[in-house]
Formats: sequence, structure tokens, C-alpha cells
Amino acid sequence: MAANDNACTDHTDSLLAEDASEIFIESLPFASQFAIWAARSWVTALKLDQPFEVVSGGTFRRLDLLPAQIALDGFFRTVASSATQLIDIRCMKCRYVSADEMIFHQALSGAQQGDSFAAYHALRNWLPPAAARIAFGSLKTLATQLAQADLRLASPTTVASSVDKPALMNERAMPSLALH
Repeated sequence: MAANDNACTDHTDSLLAEDASEIFIESLPFASQFAIWAARSWVTALKLDQPFEVVSGGTFRRLDLLPAQIALDGFFRTVASSATQLIDIRCMKCRYVSADEMIFHQALSGAQQGDSFAAYHALRNWLPPAAARIAFGSLKTLATQLAQADLRLASPTTVASSVDKPALMNERAMPSLALH
């Protein structure tokens, strides 16, 4: 996956986001935080060339969510091999949620709520049509497993206004200026 280097550039004393539209992760409901943390953990494992189980500290196993872990792995393997652009998945300690992390949230939330069109449309921000269809299967499994564990994501419109990545990216002088 074309992702950033996951080196944290966030300073704990900084309360300013890179982009005014970025969301403070602590303001999200727990299920949303968990989903974004899982994505960040998966990308960190990829970058460190370590098993996801090690990087995540066995969280999915402890929560009896191994099918969700397998689905997450399948989803991000498809994204990693098929993404048509750089994807900003940040380090696990970053305090702000990137536009791409919100796209993941939007897709996962749509899949949980049975809105396949919204989920597929969100995936098309990153993936060509065939890859988005393949990734959707794993995303739907992940969404179902999380919902069964009472980890239901809020609708993206209740978390923030709908994420339009091209609009967010156009506001930046250099999209890769300060990656986490």
C-alpha cells in the first residue's frame, strides 16, 4: 500500500490539526476509535514487517474477534495491493484522524448499516472498481463481526460531515507535506 512512513510527528502538546477539518480521535465514539486503531495497527505491522497479532497485542484474540482480524487483514491486503493513490493511515498514537481514515470509517459504517452502495462508493476513493468489489467482501465480514461484538460505528454524518477527500486535499498546498 502506498502509505506514509507512520513516523509520528504529532506532539502531545499540540492541539492544532494539520487540517481544520481533521477530527480529534478522542471525540469519536469507542467503536470508531477501535476501527481506526485497528487500521493503524495493520499498517504499522505492514511497515515493521511484523505479524498483526504482535503489533495489536493480541487484542482481537482477547476479544474473541479472530474472524474480524482475518477480515481486516484480507481487506487491507486488497487495499495495499490495489490502491490507486497514497493513503494516509497514521501512526497509532496520532491524535487526529486523516481524511483517508475517515473514508475507511465511512465504508465500514456503511457496511454495518447495510448500505452497500455507500460502502462501495467510499472504497472507490482508493480502489479501482474490481478491487473495491473484492475488498467489500472482507469489509462486510469485518463490519458484521464488529457489530456482533457491539462495536457499532456511528453514521459518518453523525461523526462529522461527509468526507470528500478531493476537497480536503485541494485545500492543502502539498498533500504529503506533514504525514504522520
